Amino acid sequence: MSRAGMDLEFEDVFRRISEQTDLKTSTNLAEFLGISSASVSKQKTGNTFPAAWAILIAKQYNLDLNYIVFGEKYADKMRKDEEDMNILIKNYIDKKYDFELKDGGYFLKALSGEIEFMIGRFLDHAKK
Repeated sequence: MSRAGMDLEFEDVFRRISEQTDLKTSTNLAEFLGISSASVSKQKTGNTFPAAWAILIAKQYNLDLNYIVFGEKYADKMRKDEEDMNILIKNYIDKKYDFELKDGGYFLKALSGEIEFMIGRFLDHAKK
């Protein structure tokens, strides 16, 4: 298991990255990451793609991290869930506080993140 708590399959993740970027070879990947080709080969041989690499690439290329890590079906579900949550948040804030949140705005993103964090902590506590 990786330090991020999950194993990402190298071939699947790198294929999705290759489709979306100019990182087409292991050598391209190594150069982008500033590491040796041997380091990439080691991960490829073990069929693990470090989550930190995926995050760095997604950030640099402005890619959907859910798509890179999990694929299209999961990414579509996550986008739909996020849209649904944003609608709930916007409607609640508008009705309760007479304040309009803008789609994609900082306040909506911040509230969404905070709510997800609180739900996660609540569920972690409830499972104990």
